[in-house]
Amino acid sequence: MLPLVLAVAVAAIALVVVRRGPAGRDAANDNPPPRIAPTATGGPARSLTDDQRQAMLDVLKADPGPERKIWFQVEQNRPEALAYQQTLEKVFKDAGWDVQTAGSGGMVFKPGVYLLVGDDEWPSYASTAYDALQKAGIDVKAARGYRAYYEEQKKEKPGWQGPKLAADQSYVVLIGPSPAS
Repeated sequence: MLPLVLAVAVAAIALVVVRRGPAGRDAANDNPPPRIAPTATGGPARSLTDDQRQAMLDVLKADPGPERKIWFQVEQNRPEALAYQQTLEKVFKDAGWDVQTAGSGGMVFKPGVYLLVGDDEWPSYASTAYDALQKAGIDVKAARGYRAYYEEQKKEKPGWQGPKLAADQSYVVLIGPSPAS
């Protein structure tokens, strides 16, 4: 059974991503995909103030761990989400973190920022990344146990799509479009 925290987080996130098949259909069940408004009609463009940036740097630089990594996934064709991810990436790099960024692989992310931890236990650097985002006032929805959830969904619903974590990847931060205000 999925951990209670994961079940609650997954219910709150409600389908973070939808894989689009031919003709804009949901590949899993051939239903029309949910409508996601482009940033121009959605939420305002996101940025960081100098205070937010400094709050993040203070948290990130204070992490004494030998491993300081973050993995981002962002829809490359969404200019606002991509610009926001690049802004966050710069802060992590300025703090000396190893940053990996990938595209969405054709998935459409729901608006907002999501942190999915592969295992039930958070690695310290994932907690630090989450804390840094929170200190900056960024609303991050987080879930743990994602790797098991991913495998369970693939078994139960063969067409289901979600971000796949690499073997050496302990978590991912998904950057969706700006939420509507």
